[in-house]
Amino acid sequence: MSDREQNPILEAVPQEVDLALRHQPLQKRAHVRMAAILEAAHAVLRRDGAEAATATGIAREAGVAVGSFYHYFPNKEAAFLALYEGKLSELRTFALDVSPAPGTRREALRTWVVALKEEELRIGFDFALFDAVHHYGRLASIAARHAEAMAQAMVKRLQALGSTWSEAALFDICLNAFFMNGSSWLYWRASGGYAPRAITRLADAVSAVLEATFDPAQEPPGPYLTPQTLKP
Repeated sequence: MSDREQNPILEAVPQEVDLALRHQPLQKRAHVRMAAILEAAHAVLRRDGAEAATATGIAREAGVAVGSFYHYFPNKEAAFLALYEGKLSELRTFALDVSPAPGTRREALRTWVVALKEEELRIGFDFALFDAVHHYGRLASIAARHAEAMAQAMVKRLQALGSTWSEAALFDICLNAFFMNGSSWLYWRASGGYAPRAITRLADAVSAVLEATFDPAQEPPGPYLTPQTLKP
């Protein structure tokens, strides 16, 4: 069984040689140690930033020998990739598992978006991780796959709520809607915090855009954007 099959936190990390996990934690103590290293990597990323962070600093923050860090990761970038994908994997799981809220379709969509944004903050996806994608180019492929997976989660949600648009048209509008999430992060960056009003505004905007999918007459003609890195 491969590393990514054994450990879902790494399932979408690019498998370039210099980023591959060196050893898979098998025992409970090893899993705890690796989790501590990833938590420390996040703390160092917040404190020092992507450029100044070091493997030695991460090991010190985790309270382990630097050799323990290199036992699992070949470099700091590999640890940040695993950390980044782990957070996004949690969000994808949440997006599919959260139960539909009562109310109108628009209310159900709005409540879902609010829940996703609140979960994003609850699990610790923060400015440090949002900014890291601009520093480490290879995070971009993970971000792209995540965007497509979240768009597909929106497609399933809309279909469950009764949308009859074609799957291609739904994916296209859902991908567009997902990218609206970036506006909330840019607003938060400008305001220097995580103002709740950005969440409610995003939820209002996304639900308004997606409400059109419940009217067959509003399905736009193609061509549509299609998944580039994920299989349907």
